Parts: sequence; C-alpha cells; structure tokens
Amino acid sequence: MNGTIQHSDGLTAHERQLFRDVETHRQDYDDIIRQFSKIIAPIGILLNSIFLFVVIRVKSMHTIINVYLSNLAVADAAYLIICMSVAWALEYTHIASGTCTSLAVRIASTTMQIASYGFVAVIAVERFSAVRQPLTQRVRASKSRAAKLSAGVWVAAVVMGVLSGLASDYNYVRNLAFTQMYVVIVLLIYLAAFTITITSYIYIVIKLCHSDRERQAGQTRRVYPVVRMLVINTAVFFVLSLTDSALQIMYLVLLFFHKGAEAVIDIYWTITDVSVCAGIIRLVNSSINTLVYSVTNSQYRAAFLEAFPPLAKLLRQCRHGRRPQQTEQIELRAIPPANAAQESPAQAQ
Repeated sequence: MNGTIQHSDGLTAHERQLFRDVETHRQDYDDIIRQFSKIIAPIGILLNSIFLFVVIRVKSMHTIINVYLSNLAVADAAYLIICMSVAWALEYTHIASGTCTSLAVRIASTTMQIASYGFVAVIAVERFSAVRQPLTQRVRASKSRAAKLSAGVWVAAVVMGVLSGLASDYNYVRNLAFTQMYVVIVLLIYLAAFTITITSYIYIVIKLCHSDRERQAGQTRRVYPVVRMLVINTAVFFVLSLTDSALQIMYLVLLFFHKGAEAVIDIYWTITDVSVCAGIIRLVNSSINTLVYSVTNSQYRAAFLEAFPPLAKLLRQCRHGRRPQQTEQIELRAIPPANAAQESPAQAQ
C-alpha cells in the first residue's frame, strides 16, 4: 500500500473531490514527516554508528547477542539513511512526494522495518532458550549459528520488501487478491513477533524470580542486567510500533470490509492521520535503541568508555577534580575553630 487509491469509473464529482482533498491532506503530512526526518535521522544515524563502533572496537562486546543487536542497529541506521535521503532529494529536486517514492525506496524501507521486527524476536527467543535450557543453549550457541539466523532474517525481510514493492505498483494494486494477501502477511508478522517477544520475556522474568528464591543470587545478578536491558528495549520498540499494527488493521478493513465510496473515503482519511503518526514514531524508534542499550546496562557504558579513551580520561579528570574541592571545603570548615582556639587559649579551655 503506497497511500494512494485508484479512482474507479463509478465515482461522482463530489466523491472525486473528496479523494482529492484526502490526497492533498496526505501530501501535507508527508511534508511534516520529511521535515522531521531531517532533524531526527542524523541523530539516530550517529547513535547507531557509535554503537556499531563500540561493538567492533571492544573485544568484550564480541558476543553472540551483540551479533543480533548489531544487525538491528544496521537495520535502524539504514532505514534512517533512506528516509533522510528521500527528504533531501525532494527538497532539492522539488518533485512531488508521490512520484519520488520509487519502487526501490519502498522495497528498501519495508525490508529494514521487517528486519527490525525479526531481530527483536530472535533476541527474545535466544534469551528464552538460554534461561529455559542453559546447558543445551550453551552447547549449540555459536557466532556461526547467529550469523546464519541473521542471514535468514535478512532474506525474509527482503522477500517482504519485494512483496511490498509489488503491492504498491499500479499493475498489482489492481489485483485486489494480491494486495489483500500482502496486508494479511504483514499483519501476521507483526502479531507473531509481538506475541513471541512478550511471551519469552514474561517467562524469563518468572524464571529469574524463581531462581532468586532458590538462592542462586550470583547467577541472577549476572543475567538480570542483560535481560533488563533487552526487556526495556523490546517494550519501547513495540510501544512505539503499535501504530504499524493499527495501520495494517485499517488497511485490512479497507480491503475486505469497505462498502461504498463514502466508507472508503472515511477509512482512507483515518489511515492518512495514522500514517503520519506511524512515520514519525518509526523514525524515533530507529533512533533511540542505542540510548536504551547504554542507559539500561552498565557493561555497554563501560565498553563505550573503553572504545573512546579520551572521553574516559576526561571523565576521570572530572571525578578527580571534584574530590580536592570537597576536601578543601571540609578543611576550610575545620580550620576556623582551630585558629580561634590557638589565638585565645583561655577561651578555648
């Protein structure tokens, strides 16, 4: 679905005017999203690049879970680059937004979105297996296996991206069955990823609480920070991605249950309003993942300082600079009574 509806021959002049109004409304929203992408996309690209640099630079970050997180950062950065490139291309070429959204851009952006969902679900399943069957997971877990799973996620994402491009092409839009099939598949992917992720983390939290009651505090402390980081990241990801699911449901209603041109116009108007929220939230979601990584886990913060020695040195100097000031203040507060006692011994006695 590319946000445009082909007018049938049976429309009245009033209905055609309503479609034009909705289309003008959609173009105004596209301008808002483009302006927002110019601001948020560079920040998100920088943050994702820093995360990838830390993972590559620091040896302690060369873990299996970071293979998936790195692929997620690549998908987020690539999506932001696509959005920013389209926004600047429209700015300098002065071409209408609908004509600039080419088939390649549609395929690439959808591929990155589906890849993000896939990697979040894979991370949840890997953590679930590690907690449920730790010995089995330790034996079979390897970087080569993680690379194969990552490749599988990318292949599935590319396939869905191609289907998205075909669904937005005019020759395939006229085939209603093909468009309906695509919308159903995308909605099932969103719901499956959401269900798998939420179920896995609920089980992990329950299992860790049970292990803590059995006095396995040492193991719980090692596992809990990573799980906490992943749970928060996944919660943020899907809270911000709820509009995507709502948008697909609206497309489903439009394709299967619409009756008459007026009903189509009402649904299409609602889809246009939700689409601008989804576009903005996608940009925010792709930009804040690395912030969630660094804020919720001390290991990532320590690795960040290790990857940037000048910054770590500056922080150490700031910490050392505060201590002498505090000591000096304490000494200054202690000196006046001592001086007073030395100047008047009788009064001090």
